[in-house]
Amino acid sequence: MNTATYNKYKFLIPVIIILGSLIFISIVSQGFFSAVNILNVLGTCAVIAIPAIGLAGIMISGSFDLSFVGVIGLASVMTIQLLGAGIPLVLTLLTTLLLCLLCEGLNAVVIIKLKIHPWLVTIATMLMLIGLEEAISKGRYLPLNHPFFEFVRFDNILGLPITVIGTAIIAAVFIFFYSKTRTGTYIYAIGGNFEAARKAGLKMESLQFLVFFLMGFMCWLASIVYLSKLSGYPPEAAYTNQLEVILAVYFGMAISRKSIINIAGTLIGSIFVLLLSNGLGLMGVNSYWIKLIEGCLVIVVIIGNSLGREEIVAYE
Repeated sequence: MNTATYNKYKFLIPVIIILGSLIFISIVSQGFFSAVNILNVLGTCAVIAIPAIGLAGIMISGSFDLSFVGVIGLASVMTIQLLGAGIPLVLTLLTTLLLCLLCEGLNAVVIIKLKIHPWLVTIATMLMLIGLEEAISKGRYLPLNHPFFEFVRFDNILGLPITVIGTAIIAAVFIFFYSKTRTGTYIYAIGGNFEAARKAGLKMESLQFLVFFLMGFMCWLASIVYLSKLSGYPPEAAYTNQLEVILAVYFGMAISRKSIINIAGTLIGSIFVLLLSNGLGLMGVNSYWIKLIEGCLVIVVIIGNSLGREEIVAYE
């Protein structure tokens, strides 16, 4: 197969991986495709899909962020602390939203203004925020009982959990933003060819700051979902899902015909990652082996996407 033909059809590789994995798991695991199990997976999807959509936006702009797990964790434990201190819910949520925006704003300042590589910056901020999260929680599970978070966890509309409907709405908004608006097109442009976008007169720094602030907003929403789903926050809960979030974004890119990161693909990737984890769990596979399998999939997807090109280009 020549390079042109491979590039045209290489998106089928992850599609085959997805379908093959799901078919195999459905054969081995009874009840995998039952309505109850699928609804359970979709209800949990928000913890992966929401931060993955935010991360996809940052990667579309040509940057990266590993610190989101620390932002989610810190916002979660601060929410519990503030509510426990008698702070009203609305003020608590506004405070934690501001906290998330400040954390991602700090990333943006160091990356954009000081020109430090995003991997180095966000690894450092991730460690700082996780350390602060641990210091506040003292490494213990912090329980939370509040009507608002119980509503998010248990209520449904037409049989669909609130988190499923909320995730679908968020995804639809971001799909429209990145594919149909001028601002979204500009963000793709700076990620695809930074120098050309700069010469075209785009407001580079404003657009780069925007995607980080959007990530902060998504981290805030994710913290609400974590607190609702877990009735509190276990130590480093978001950190344990970091690989799944990254894998979801890369799968979204791999199933794109143009090999570009996109929000619709990221949502599909999030669902697949959770279905895979759920199915392997039903098969009795240890959680450590699940992480190993997910890590291998990340490598396979990246290699498969990069073959056939002279250089690795993740964005257009």
